[in-house]
Amino acid sequence: MAEYVWRHDLKGEAERLRLMSDLLDPSSRFHLSETGVGIGWRCLEIGAGNGSLSQWLAQRVGPTGHVIASDIRTDLMQGIAASNLEVRKFDVVNDEPSDAPYDLIAIRALLHHLPERRAVVSKVVRWLKPGGYLFVQEPDFYPTWTVEPLSQKRFWEQFIQWAAAHQIDYYVGRSIPAWLQAEGLIDISSEGHAILYNGGSPFAEWWDYGIREVADKLKAESGISQATLDEFYDLSRDPDYWTTTIAFTATTAQRRTGS
Repeated sequence: MAEYVWRHDLKGEAERLRLMSDLLDPSSRFHLSETGVGIGWRCLEIGAGNGSLSQWLAQRVGPTGHVIASDIRTDLMQGIAASNLEVRKFDVVNDEPSDAPYDLIAIRALLHHLPERRAVVSKVVRWLKPGGYLFVQEPDFYPTWTVEPLSQKRFWEQFIQWAAAHQIDYYVGRSIPAWLQAEGLIDISSEGHAILYNGGSPFAEWWDYGIREVADKLKAESGISQATLDEFYDLSRDPDYWTTTIAFTATTAQRRTGS
């Protein structure tokens, strides 16, 4: 697995992931609820981060169900616990689960970081029970094309180019439905959710944490100036500044029964 740019030991990473969970959990829960996940289901979350979504799933499946919250590092999941919830260290690129298949597999904000993302999708589909569901929620950065002022639009262009050099695909959300269709999954539903937010909001604060953590790399590797970063930080605190940067694309699909 390629080196993860936003490492868990970076200052502010725990808070950044908490903010991301707060932002994404309502949408993720809605789409997962649409699968009918409920009592007795066996679920696997891959790249669980701080485990907030897995903890919710554990409540849905009840005492007869089982949820695995897996990640290549599990140190940020120390605060979650339930009798039917297991925290497991797991590298989706190189590992195979010993207890597949599952009724539901959830992946959120992980594949865009993995150079092996397409191969991972093929692996994961094999771990579904016949009739089981796959949920994938990944970013698509097309809203950055509309960002103002022009200096900030250029900042996002440089940021996406820098990320691509680290094998991060910030447009991968739009690719997922076709990949799942190619894997033979059915009942594919995909919906992009772009949030408009202003400076000082949780979304802006999340971005502020994320950019500060990699600011030195951005300056050294992409040519983004300190003046551009300072403008970004100022706008992130300005309640009169409104923008949009990501469409979080949620895709659900089902494995055929008998397959």
